[in-house]
Amino acid sequence: MSEPPHADVQLRFACTEHSVGGQKGAVMYLKISEDRARKARPRKRRRASLLASHLEVRTFNVGHGEAVLVTFDNGRAWLMDCGSNSVPRNERLGNHIIDYLGVNGVVLDTIVASHPHFDHAGAIETILGSASPNVASPVTIYRTDIREWISSSGWRQRYADAVAARGADVDEILLLSAHREVTISDHASAHIYVGARDGVYTSLFVHLRYRESRLLFTGDAYCGYEVELLNAFGSADFRADVLKITHHGSSSGTAATIVNEVRPGLAIASTGDHGGHRLERDTLDRLGGRPGPRAIFETVVDGDIILRTDGMSYGGGILYEAEFESPGRFAESLGGEILRLAYVDSTRTVSDHPNCV
Repeated sequence: MSEPPHADVQLRFACTEHSVGGQKGAVMYLKISEDRARKARPRKRRRASLLASHLEVRTFNVGHGEAVLVTFDNGRAWLMDCGSNSVPRNERLGNHIIDYLGVNGVVLDTIVASHPHFDHAGAIETILGSASPNVASPVTIYRTDIREWISSSGWRQRYADAVAARGADVDEILLLSAHREVTISDHASAHIYVGARDGVYTSLFVHLRYRESRLLFTGDAYCGYEVELLNAFGSADFRADVLKITHHGSSSGTAATIVNEVRPGLAIASTGDHGGHRLERDTLDRLGGRPGPRAIFETVVDGDIILRTDGMSYGGGILYEAEFESPGRFAESLGGEILRLAYVDSTRTVSDHPNCV
């Protein structure tokens, strides 16, 4: 697919239980990149609603972890990571995903396990162990081919056992220092990237393209790894309307270089209540510069974050709807474990990572 000629993004908020910035139902116009703007068609008028055929991206509020479900207009879905920070939570999360697929009539046919961390992949074994018809046969799993995936005990061994038990009903594809393009539908494709570094933070990057919209998912990449991928594949491959902020907002990731090259209109972080799992001050500072995103959402504040777009450029812009379910369906089941926003705001920290500036 060629680079789309659009200049800015329309963003409309539809808040289930709270408003954003005091503006319930507000519409924002978010500029993307200057080179796209030069190619944009003259602006005429804005669309009031999405087309019936659209993409939905739900970032679940899972606490200390990450799970993003991307549902396409053909009823198929990709799961970008799926994990939380304990065995009981991961079992609960895996079952929650299965239930969600069933209730919404969606078939999960691809899982991207960005890297071998429990809080990103610990719930996958529960999903693979399910007999649900909403998990495709075979279900495809993309993961890195690095030594940290191999273990004779613990959750990684349970993951390997779940893959083996599913047999021909799982297609596990291992990627090492490569770029792979996957056609998802007539409207959608995914470009999957992995760098040459061999380490536990080596993460798959997924650049999702739906019609003219672009979304970038980054796992737990550190700044040096982000820069490595940009140098290896070129910034044009990573331009995006939506950036999934790496490593839960930790200042060890989200290099200024990637913000400058991706030029996102909005950014999302899966955040929790302690160091390494919240948006840190350095990260916010880098995102707050130009050409940083005009809106930043995090799950610990907004709950489940649901983005929808039909990916159609119209009058020079692409419409994104942003809906929030607070605290989110999975988080609701955790009851008293839900964090108060005041605590999160008071614990932001600053760290010094030379590759990030």
